[in-house]
Amino acid sequence: MRNAIIALLITIVAGAARAQSAPQPAAPDYSPEHLRQIFTSDDQEPQPQRNVRIGFGVVEFHALGMDWRVGFLPFLAPLPGSVPGTTSVLPDAFTLNHVIFPGGFPDIERSADERRELRRIARITARQ
Repeated sequence: MRNAIIALLITIVAGAARAQSAPQPAAPDYSPEHLRQIFTSDDQEPQPQRNVRIGFGVVEFHALGMDWRVGFLPFLAPLPGSVPGTTSVLPDAFTLNHVIFPGGFPDIERSADERRELRRIARITARQ
């Protein structure tokens, strides 16, 4: 405990001595010329207007008098009902989220061999 108190006092004295001997920083320059130099940059030349713009998952360009936007990522997939052949099918939230209701077993499609084997097992277990 005594060693800890001595170490704490030495640290405090050393910090006070360091603070007194440190040189004072120069006063900040808030002149308009200096602020203009900091906040403006003339290093970059203005880029020419390009015909093709590439974004995240999208390419946009102007051709044939129209603005084209081509999306190539799956988040731009068509909505249900907007694709031919899916207009008669309404989206079902439970099947889309793979919700299984408790108490019922999901229907399992089995091959003919599996159904035949299950019937054979049922006959054998029914005799016992």
